[in-house]
Parts: sequence; structure tokens; C-alpha cells
Amino acid sequence: GDRTMRTTDFVMRRTLLLGIAALAAAKSASHSSKGASASPDSTSDDKCCWCDPDTPPSAMTAIGSDSQVYQLVFSDEFNDPNRDFANGKDKKWTALDVGDTSNHGAAFFRPEQAVVMNDHNFSKISALRIRTENKSHTGISPEGEPIHMPYSSAMLQSWNKFCFTGGILEFRARLPRGAGYWPALWAFGNLGRAVYQNSNTGLWPWSYDECDADLVLPPTDPPQRISACMDFDLEKDGLHAFQGRGATELDVLEGAVTNSGLDSYAVGSLQLSPGIPPYFRPPMFGFPTAEGPGSWYAGLKLGEKGKLNNGWYGPPYGSECLTGCPDALSGGLTELSDLDTRYWTFRMEWTLGPDGGLTWKYDDALVWSMPASSFGEYSVCSHKPGEKDNCWRTPPRKMPQEPMSLVMNTAIGTWNGGVSAVDGQHWPADFYVDYVRVWQSEVNIGCDPPDYPTAAYIDKHSFLYGEPVAPLGKDTCPEIYPPSAYANAEFIKGRALERRAAAAAAKAKAAEAAKSKEADDAASGAGPAAFLKTSTHASATEPAYTAGSLVAVGAAGATVVIAAAFAIIKATQGRRTWRNLPHEAESMAGEYQLAQ
Repeated sequence: GDRTMRTTDFVMRRTLLLGIAALAAAKSASHSSKGASASPDSTSDDKCCWCDPDTPPSAMTAIGSDSQVYQLVFSDEFNDPNRDFANGKDKKWTALDVGDTSNHGAAFFRPEQAVVMNDHNFSKISALRIRTENKSHTGISPEGEPIHMPYSSAMLQSWNKFCFTGGILEFRARLPRGAGYWPALWAFGNLGRAVYQNSNTGLWPWSYDECDADLVLPPTDPPQRISACMDFDLEKDGLHAFQGRGATELDVLEGAVTNSGLDSYAVGSLQLSPGIPPYFRPPMFGFPTAEGPGSWYAGLKLGEKGKLNNGWYGPPYGSECLTGCPDALSGGLTELSDLDTRYWTFRMEWTLGPDGGLTWKYDDALVWSMPASSFGEYSVCSHKPGEKDNCWRTPPRKMPQEPMSLVMNTAIGTWNGGVSAVDGQHWPADFYVDYVRVWQSEVNIGCDPPDYPTAAYIDKHSFLYGEPVAPLGKDTCPEIYPPSAYANAEFIKGRALERRAAAAAAKAKAAEAAKSKEADDAASGAGPAAFLKTSTHASATEPAYTAGSLVAVGAAGATVVIAAAFAIIKATQGRRTWRNLPHEAESMAGEYQLAQ
């Protein structure tokens, strides 16, 4: 119906929905206990609940690449050495106590591996220290099973505590030296939870809100768990109907420092599902072409020293990837020699909307960027004489809009040489984070926004997410969502009503057509009744039915025919000539379902 709807009708209906959404948003904003209406000024000075009082006045605002002023909405300066990050001890962070089984991990994440202290090389800098050590530990895996890991490290998450949608995220950090170590500073969609793979399967890292039959996934890629083809009840399920959801991953930094510290690199990346057709993917360890095969994504921009995707574009097509088979888009700096000897600032700018995009800057210099248009449709067709064209199309994806939590950790896995590259000469490996800051031009903070809710779904599927965190973010600071979030929620609800109405109309039309055909069949001596009459009197060796005659009886008679078919099988005690009937009946039912 959407594809054949006339443009005028579509524009009128969409305009009406947006008008209703705007009115509903105004009402929601004035009555919501979550404080929906907020301006950047409302977070200034002591009104910024998530802001560290030690943040210098000069950091209260930031200028984005779009020349707009952004207001500080979150900061952590890591100046208090008495902080304990174990679950229930800190309002902003939870240090996990679980074995890292993602990416063939070999480290057990322990709360005591994360402390606040002065950097031993920079005595005037107080920072979070994440220490990775040659210290084994036995505990539980994310699935709750006993597990032993040879190394110990730490991961801190703001999951279900602090979340933000859009803005500027910046870390200042000094990386650990040594091959095999994987220091990372990143943001992750709150609908999933980093490391807890069961919560992420089918959600990571989807950013897709279409119900399109053209979508083709790699053979081992799990389908989208919450798709725009699914009808949900917001009160019952905690999800909007017909809204595609995901747990997007935005990596501000992934670092790889060599044993000597020379020829090291730092990368900022986006993981994205569904991926584009293989035609556009460059060869593994190769680089994108200017056009045609291997040309990768359109619209990507590099800074003076930035380099795109250093040979990795995501799992090769057809490879085993149980959690997901995304595209990996990245850009970074290479041939660095001081990632471990000084502090760098690592910034990601995340601008929402059709004119938005993602930008990575290191030490205020552009590394790479990706406009919202890069998320559009990608398609390719091959043609051979005498054959039907073979086309592969990936429908448009969305600029990420999920509420994102923050993550900081050092892993040992499939990066920087992996476990085999650890030479035993660089213990302990210390990762220092001086500060974390988030600025926004439109305040949108909280893990359960009206247009992308997460709380009820997480509560109903708590067994997927590991130990619940305490305190929850909403118990620490007010959730603040802008009028635009409420307007978008109302638009999503209106779209769902449209789709339900369209489905009901299509069903009624099909029923009327079936009823009319049934009447015509009865008048002409065809249809289910005639079919059953000939079938029950058929020879055991030459039954009267064919697959075509099963389909010909019409949708209204399908149930009767299938039931009769199984009755015939039972009556004839499963004679050989009838043994395929159940399979053909199932196939027929499938054809009816597809046709409808």
C-alpha cells in the first residue's frame, strides 16, 4: 500500500499526523513527571544534575563542528580517590564483575581493577585508572555459567544510569602500552548491554526502521529482534508498534599500542546493521575504490591525517557471526608514537536528524565524518542475456537515535594481535581516563525516552541483562526529554494506527473477494465442496487432487481442504500415494499466507 499511495495523499496524511503529534507533545510536555521540556540553559551551573562540580567553568559549553553552542549535561572529572565502582556504590558507573566472553575475550572484569588516583607519570592529574594484570580469576560468565579467565581488567558502564541522545561526547585519556591490549571508550544503545551477548543478539547494532521485503541478510546474520514489521502494545510490551529498534555501537576510541609504543594507531568507528550488498564492500585488508565494486559507503570525509577503515569492514559475508554480521565503518590515525606517553582528547559529535551525522576528532583535529545521507539505500543489479536481472538492495537505515550509555574498558581479545601477542613484558597495563564530558544543544538525557523506550522491555527480559544495576539513573537525576521526543513518539503511534487500519482494510477486502469467489464457485460447481467430493471418491492409485487444484479452491476454502486432506490420509491409512499430501498442504497454506 505504501508503494502505490499517491504522493498527495501521503503528504496530507503525514502532515495531519505531525499536527496531531505537535499538539500531543505540548500536552505531554506540560504534564510529564519526567520534565520533558528543557533548554540548554536549564542545565547550567548547579542545575546540571549529572555534572561534576569539579568541571572547570571553561568546559560548561562547547562549540560543535556545526558552529552551534552545546551545553554541558554530564561530566566526571575523577578527582575523588575514595570512589568505589562496584554495583550499588556509584551513581554514575557500574564496574562489572563478569568474565568477558565477547570477541574471544581472555580477561575477567573486576570492580577492584578500576580506581581513581593520581597518574604516576603525571602527578598533577587525577584520573580513573583501569588496570589490566596477569592475574587469573574464576567467576561467572554473562550467561551465569562458571568461567575461568587468565587475566583481570575492568569495564565501567553507565547502562541504565546515564543515557543521552545526540550531542558531543569527549574523553581525555592516556592508553596502555603493549600488544594484545584493547583499550576502548565508547557508547552503546541502552536496549542492549555491552558484554551480555544474549541481550544483544538481533539488536546489535541495528539502526533500521523499515518493513521491506527487499532486505536480504547474510545467511548467519540473526534477524532484527524488534522490527518495523511487528505490532506491539506499548503498555504490555514496553515497545511502540511497528518501530524497528536496536543497540547501536559508537566507538569514540579503540586504541592499539605496540610493545615499543611506535607505529600505533587509534580508531573511531560505527557498527551498523543491516549491512550493504557485498558488491560495495572492499576486499579484506584492502581499501575502498573510487567507484563501482568495493566503493564502500558514499559521503565519507577524511581529515588531513585520517585514514578510512584500515582493512576491516566487518565479518566477511557468510562467516559465522552469532550476535550479528554488521558493517564496520571506521577511520583513524596511524603511525602514532605517543598514545601511551601523553593525554589525548578523543571526541565524537553525534547530530540527529536528516541533516545530521557523525564526526570524530582527536586533539581537536578532524579524523573522519559520516553524514546522515550515508545511511541511505544501496542497491545493485546484475544482468545476463536470457536471464532475469539479479538485484540486491539494502533499504535505508537510520542515523542512530537510540538512547546511548557510556562504556570504558580494556579487553584482551581479537584486537591488536590478540591473546597471542601479549608478551608478558608489559604488566600491568594501565589505562588512564582524565575526564568524560557530554554536551548537547537540545537536552535529551535519560535511558527511557518517550520515542525510544527501554525500561519496560528490559524489566520484562531482565534475565538477558545480568545483575540489575543500582541506583537507576532516574533515581539519581531527573530524566529530561525535549518536546521533539514527545512529538516523535506521537508520530510513531499515529503511524502504527495507520498500518493497523491498512491491514484491517486489506483483510476485509481479501475476505470479501474470497466470499465472492466462493459464491461464484458454488454457482459453477467448483470450489471446496466439489473438490472434496472428487477427492473422497478418487482411486487410491490416481487421486483426483493436484497441487494446482488445492490452490484453485480459494483462500476461503483452504482450512476445509487441509482438514479434509488429513482426514483422507487417516481414512486410507496413509497409503503411499497420499504421503506427500501433508507437505503439499503446508506449502499451499504458505502460498495463501504470502499472497495475503
